Amino acid sequence: MTAARDYIPTPSPTRYRPRQKTIATRHLRSVAPKTLAPKPSQPRAKVTPLPTQPKRLPLALEFLLLLQKSSTTITCGLVAITLGVYGWTVYAPTQWSQEFSKLKTLQRNERQLAATNESLKHKMAQQAEQPGSGLTSPKPHKSIFLTPAEVSIMEVKDPLPNPEGKSIVLDTPIAY
Repeated sequence: MTAARDYIPTPSPTRYRPRQKTIATRHLRSVAPKTLAPKPSQPRAKVTPLPTQPKRLPLALEFLLLLQKSSTTITCGLVAITLGVYGWTVYAPTQWSQEFSKLKTLQRNERQLAATNESLKHKMAQQAEQPGSGLTSPKPHKSIFLTPAEVSIMEVKDPLPNPEGKSIVLDTPIAY
């Protein structure tokens, strides 16, 4: 158990990064080892610049990328159209049902007004038949005839003749 407590794991060296030398220091109380920088006399590895011109993709791959972009655009358009049609199919019946209920209400009010009008006519006819109402039945010798008013007749001038002699009707239709 005590050996496990005293054990300090060290990373194994990798083949991509060479292990650097460590120096133990006595005057520092730190347990961590200090790494040494490489000597200036050692040559540094040369850095090769990356190519600045992008490589052109194969023609088939460019065609597939173009096909993907266009199909994505078409798909987004179709989704938008589908959502619009779906919204209209939900909105239109709702509007239709509201307008239909208004129509039913107006028809019911029309029937009520017609019934009220007929009942008032019936009531007035009953009151007119009573002897104390002061109304008399119509008699032909007491009728009043009015003569129609005289209306002056306006003269219409002949339209000006077409100087070119062409008909006014066009050869092509103006609209549907």
